[in-house]
Amino acid sequence: MSVRIVLDDPHTFYTNLDFISGRIVLNLSNDENISAIVVKLEGESRTVLMRPMNVPNPQLYAQRQRREGVATENHKILYKVAQVFPNQSQGVGGMGQAYTLRAGQHEYPFRMKIPFNNGCMEPQAQQQMGLGGGRYPPSLTGFPGEAEIRYYVKVTVQRPSIFKENRRSAIGFRFMPIEPPRPPKTTNESYARRPFQFTAGLATYAKKSSMFKKKQTPLSDTAPQGEVDARLPSPAILTCNEPLPLRLLVRKLNESPEQVFLMSLQVQLFGQTEVRAMDISRTETSTWVLMSLTGLSLPIGSPSDAVRTESLVDSNLWDRIPLPNTVAPSFHTCNLTRRYELEVRVGLGYGVPGEIQPQTVTLPLRFQVEIFSGIHPPAALLDAIANAPTIPTNASTPNRPTTTPVRPSDPAYPAQLGTPGAPAIDDVPPSYEDAMAEDMTPADGPRREYSGVTDVNAPNMDEKGGIQQ
Repeated sequence: MSVRIVLDDPHTFYTNLDFISGRIVLNLSNDENISAIVVKLEGESRTVLMRPMNVPNPQLYAQRQRREGVATENHKILYKVAQVFPNQSQGVGGMGQAYTLRAGQHEYPFRMKIPFNNGCMEPQAQQQMGLGGGRYPPSLTGFPGEAEIRYYVKVTVQRPSIFKENRRSAIGFRFMPIEPPRPPKTTNESYARRPFQFTAGLATYAKKSSMFKKKQTPLSDTAPQGEVDARLPSPAILTCNEPLPLRLLVRKLNESPEQVFLMSLQVQLFGQTEVRAMDISRTETSTWVLMSLTGLSLPIGSPSDAVRTESLVDSNLWDRIPLPNTVAPSFHTCNLTRRYELEVRVGLGYGVPGEIQPQTVTLPLRFQVEIFSGIHPPAALLDAIANAPTIPTNASTPNRPTTTPVRPSDPAYPAQLGTPGAPAIDDVPPSYEDAMAEDMTPADGPRREYSGVTDVNAPNMDEKGGIQQ
């Protein structure tokens, strides 16, 4: 027996409200008894951290897992189940019911929709992300053995005999979430500012002995001083695979006959990934050099400009350079958080055209920024959420304990999904956003490149090298 998953028209990446469809291809060399074929749409956020050695607090080692020195968290952020065999027309038998499939190839189509809200039901995650869960994080790797977020479709062929194990197969896919609603556009800007001041009278370049040397232009005793502003729209939001909406301004603060020049410009993006596992946390820093220009001599403004004149640096230097497709959107989920900072380093010099002084100043300007995916939610969904009815709560009414009927189960013959005695496939009700989005079409608009996962079907962090069952 062999089973595999074939996706219809595989996307480069999927997003919320997209449909994932395909076929389960089951090949049987002999007649086989099958009780059910179940397809699952799953997403996992997994972290593993080593505990620090020689911790004086003995309470940290009260439990066996803590004594082992490894902290692990594995959150099921997406979990949807669909049974493709037997279908409703064929019915579902009792405990141990089996259907005999003839030898040959059998195909079963499936079609599942990616929900809008995170399905992680951890209590701490609900407190952090709010009632109804939070947004799904993007696919993420790059921290081998420490952290990863993976999405995949998995099929399980359930066999009624306890002497024959179930057969499973899985195929991974990349996921990029729909971005949250953006605030209305305004003329407000976020800025980082630093002053600069050159020192007059410092030594110039060493003179070269030549009978044809040009006499250097004498400089004044007043070197230029001013301020440099780096500005982004407020709030500071960048978009995956799009250029920076950056403005650079140089403000003149004194009278000086010398010219100010842009000598270098470097823009870097720093990503801080907070990895959490139980009571341990660690922050990993990733760096992307968006641009690095040196050897420039671009004049800024004019010596004849009035004091406090602002000169705009030509944006053609950076406005055609998009963010790399390895940059994921900002996110926060149960055990992982990704934040970003943008640093602009401006190198300035002064002098006269053709005779720039060796004295340069480098000004680092840093922002805290958010990065959005650029996939806009459907307008109808935004309207539905904005008009969502408020559910009144009565603090005086005590919470009623929910009772779950005990399902009979034989330890030697455990109940399987899709059969009586097993947990129901859809026990968790959808969130309000998911209920409103059920009949809505997938998000339209451009789908930017994203390669947050090098190989979606590579083994995960488990030592066995397989997907968690």
